[in-house]
Amino acid sequence: QDLLHTSRSQMDELSLRQREFTAITENMREGFLLLDGKADILSSNHSAMQVLGLDAGEAVGSLRLVCRDPDILKVVESAISGSHAEVLLTRENVTWQIIANPVMSGGSVVGAVVLLIDVTEREQREALRREFSANVSHELRTPLTSISGFAELMQAGLVPMEKVQEFSADIYRESRRLLELVNDIIKLSRLDEGGDKLERQRVELHALAENVLANLESVAEKCHVTLSLTGGAAYVTGVPALLSEMLYNLCDNAVKYNVDGGSVRVDIAQSTAGTVLTVSDTGIGIAPEDLPRVFEQGYTGENGREQQRATGLGLYLCREALTRLGHSIRLDSTPGQGTTAFVGLERDEREYE
Repeated sequence: QDLLHTSRSQMDELSLRQREFTAITENMREGFLLLDGKADILSSNHSAMQVLGLDAGEAVGSLRLVCRDPDILKVVESAISGSHAEVLLTRENVTWQIIANPVMSGGSVVGAVVLLIDVTEREQREALRREFSANVSHELRTPLTSISGFAELMQAGLVPMEKVQEFSADIYRESRRLLELVNDIIKLSRLDEGGDKLERQRVELHALAENVLANLESVAEKCHVTLSLTGGAAYVTGVPALLSEMLYNLCDNAVKYNVDGGSVRVDIAQSTAGTVLTVSDTGIGIAPEDLPRVFEQGYTGENGREQQRATGLGLYLCREALTRLGHSIRLDSTPGQGTTAFVGLERDEREYE
């Protein structure tokens, strides 16, 4: 009777462990497969069945018979042979990393554990970084080549005196473009590293906007664009450097992608919900199909008067800075009429105490 009681207790314990194991694996986002030495499925979860395109009733028998993907079968065979194996599998715009490891007992392979992990976001991020690196390399090479070429001609005495000033202006222009690109890359690097420690302060937005517009006056004059600021004092909680950089990039774009005689207006409006900062221009606007892409790294418009100097990082930096501060940004645009950026900011409650 004691033996029967012990066996029953052991069975109950095993049953409990099995239920716990099933509950854990079924609630995993990752796919999970446990196979024996013949590649028969011993255990699986719903996520794995979805990736494999199988129904619950097919989660039995040999994986070799039910799995139709040769890449998955290849890593499984490697694991059963005693070797760790991995492969990336893309299905319906989702990328899965398939990891297979052998299960050893007494020095022999008795099965394999297979994990299927959704790495779509990681792969997209890596693809974006590779594209960005390629774009930056090209953007750096272009002004450097121009500067080197102009300087070489001048050093060799091949530039007539009446052309020296023109060549010097070209070198200065390309140097400024190079400096802008390097500065944007530094800002992006700081954001990626969580730069400035994101220490929040009480910021008076109207004064900050006045300072930004003052710094853009000379650029706006050269482009024959009028700058204006409306609205009153508004206090928000944020990082002054990031808010200033965000507003500068928005206004700088509004000037660069404007028309002769155009205007840029910055407005600050408050409500009980918070503060909305609006930057409106009368410029060339953005095509509807391009609007979703303007916040991408390296994206530049095609018709801006200063497009040849654009680094494609301005709006990306704006969105990154705002996202890290918990704020929001939205763009409305009509080709040929202009663009409006709406920035939603949380007010500083101490203003109302």
